[in-house]
Amino acid sequence: MESFVVVVTWIRSRASKRAEPEGRQCTGCRTAVAGSTDEQLRASGAVLLEGVGWFCGERCERQYRLRFRIQPAGTPAGGNARATPAAAPPSGTSTEPGPGAEPEEASAPKRRSAEDELTAALRARRQKYSSGV
Repeated sequence: MESFVVVVTWIRSRASKRAEPEGRQCTGCRTAVAGSTDEQLRASGAVLLEGVGWFCGERCERQYRLRFRIQPAGTPAGGNARATPAAAPPSGTSTEPGPGAEPEEASAPKRRSAEDELTAALRARRQKYSSGV
């Protein structure tokens, strides 16, 4: 009977819910970021990427942006400029195209979105396997 009590006590000790850490997790590396409000998170060095979540720092956010090819959105509301400003053309040069030049959009081929390309690839794969190949 005593071994039964020991086993039940051991199971209950393992089943008890552990306290969750205060704050949030970094979306990139999953480390705990201290703070519960936006101000506390920013004070601890965390960076918010709209639509994605909080990152432990700028390095993690930059790696995430590079991995998923997310373009920087200029200067964020906090005033921390991460994007480099475009260089001004040298004086004496015109930025307007000449009379015989076509607009840049017309000369560049139109790119399909990733969703459209994935849909087309899945359709082609489905057709390949449904035709009995």
